[in-house]
Amino acid sequence: MTARKKQPQPAEEMRGEADLLAAGFELQHQGLELLLAEMRALAVLMPGEDSRLPTDAEVEAGFDNMPI
Repeated sequence: MTARKKQPQPAEEMRGEADLLAAGFELQHQGLELLLAEMRALAVLMPGEDSRLPTDAEVEAGFDNMPI
């Protein structure tokens, strides 16, 4: 008598695929979090993002008021 191979159940196959998909989604999530952190860090360095800096018009107005 030959031993029969156990056939994998469809639920087991789906569970394995679901685990692979979950791992892929987790890796994508980590990559996107890193990208968001880099974008926020670069946004601070970009001109025009910091409202505390004087505008060009304010700088020019300061020069117009200088005594001769």
